[in-house]
Amino acid sequence: MTQDERRAIFEEKSKHTAVGLKYLPAVARRLRRYRDLTEAEPFDFLTLFDFNKADEKAFDDMLADMRASEEWKFIDREVDIRLVRIKY
Repeated sequence: MTQDERRAIFEEKSKHTAVGLKYLPAVARRLRRYRDLTEAEPFDFLTLFDFNKADEKAFDDMLADMRASEEWKFIDREVDIRLVRIKY
């Protein structure tokens, strides 16, 4: 796909940014893009999300919105790993 075609799906059809903004400040995102990975690597980017336990439903709702979007048709593989910070 051309950059313009990808951008149209991302912005116009999926409304990716608008969906994410809807869940701020409960869910914060940090994107790590790995453009230099070879074809053998399983991912081209990693996204880290931070949220309080009380905001887990907002996070789950955001994921449901994203997974129902046009762009999600192009996702080959997803791994959802959830870590909990504990206080000592």
